[in-house]
Amino acid sequence: GTTALFINQQTKRVLIEELGYKRAELERLKPELALPIASKRISRPQEGLPEEWLLREDETASAMVAKLEKEQQYPLKFPLLGVSLILFGKGISDALITAIKVYIGFPGADLLVKETFMGLSVLGIDLVCVAIGAALGSWTLKTMKD
Repeated sequence: GTTALFINQQTKRVLIEELGYKRAELERLKPELALPIASKRISRPQEGLPEEWLLREDETASAMVAKLEKEQQYPLKFPLLGVSLILFGKGISDALITAIKVYIGFPGADLLVKETFMGLSVLGIDLVCVAIGAALGSWTLKTMKD
């Protein structure tokens, strides 16, 4: 069988008008229970809905809408954090590898001059990547707060 994802208008009408349920309760009612309750004509319990009939607060439609609106506010937050993590990780791991190569006496390995890429020090490039990654991540977290 399929699981209901929402409560349709006809079922809501039956639950509210005929069986005494409240609109606010229906927002938290598990959608898969709505149709069986309506078709079996189960009136609203006087003490309110049992906890096992209810969605967790973070599963309700309004909570989902609020979460989506929050994510929509800063659509580039996670991509920017991903880029900053990649840059930082690349820089720190490459710098560590260069330091290990120098430490073990790997031929041609040097911290500053000998190991170059397009005329630039490889270690310098690594440190720039670390700095840019850290700065981008820090800026993203500071300016794109929830």
